[in-house]
Amino acid sequence: MCHHYVKRASGAVCCGFVAAGLVLLLLAVGCKQKKGPPAASIAITICHGSVTDILPRIALEQGYFAEEGLAVTLKDLDGKQAFDGMLKGECNFAVSGAPPIVLADPKSTPFAILGTVLSDDDSTRIVARRDHGIATPQDLKGKRIGVKKGVIGHLFLDLFMMKHGLAQKEVHQVFMDSDKLQSALARGEIDGFSMTNKTVNVAAKSLGDKGVVFAEPGLNTIQAILTTRLDIPLNLQAAPKVLKALVRAEQFAKSEPAAAKALVAKGSALSSSEVEEIWARSAIEVALPNPLFVHLEDQYRWQMERGGSSGPATMPNYLNLVFPEYLRAIKPDAVSVTKR
Repeated sequence: MCHHYVKRASGAVCCGFVAAGLVLLLLAVGCKQKKGPPAASIAITICHGSVTDILPRIALEQGYFAEEGLAVTLKDLDGKQAFDGMLKGECNFAVSGAPPIVLADPKSTPFAILGTVLSDDDSTRIVARRDHGIATPQDLKGKRIGVKKGVIGHLFLDLFMMKHGLAQKEVHQVFMDSDKLQSALARGEIDGFSMTNKTVNVAAKSLGDKGVVFAEPGLNTIQAILTTRLDIPLNLQAAPKVLKALVRAEQFAKSEPAAAKALVAKGSALSSSEVEEIWARSAIEVALPNPLFVHLEDQYRWQMERGGSSGPATMPNYLNLVFPEYLRAIKPDAVSVTKR
């Protein structure tokens, strides 16, 4: 009988695939074998969003991937491109937020959730023009607030309005591409916009005393989620090795934070100040928490009701997509997933 953990939304994965996965897992976590000549490195690509590469970057720079027999290339994309690239087989692993995951249909292309590598509860804010009469959240009423439809900034704006008693129709949401927001605000075509902190910080600095920034820590947490396709044999072989290297990177980040920050700032697109900011507000760790699946369900509902994007006609059971045995074998106290 197939292992009860390994399911897809379209049905059970074949028993031979499961057996192969469990054999590889056992080999990765310590089954004794006779020593032979060094095996060739497994070449893989990990695609990630621009603020989700902290642990992969540390694992690469510290040589943890190499010590696990992996030759890793990191590709800095946006979250959707990273996840879509993984589905297409262009990336072996992806680190992304929830939106592209909940918009994907696992019946069409099966994928696996292996864990999270970062949790950020203050990554999105609203910047607005004080010289347009905006000083408090209630002043957004009747104003034009730019946002890219269906992304994290859009969700944050909806939640922010709800928290401060503003109805949907009381704020004019102006949908535009993310790269148009700053110039539109500078020209006065919009009164503010909702976006991730990097973009908001640039706009706020440009506005100076004419700007105001609204933050709401804890309102909407971003989870950086590690995914892969385990139906691809190379990914199946590499998955436990990737997780082991990332757990080692987490341990280094906790024991040597100054050195870890310097590595990330040197090797990524993030500045030293951005790295410090992310470090201060985020939980940088490899985990598989049960609340992740409530988070995915909430994201799916919002996307279908407000995001305006097409996704699966019915919500997948995201627990069917998780493979907790990989991380549990390496870091058991980080896994709190329970099956329904």
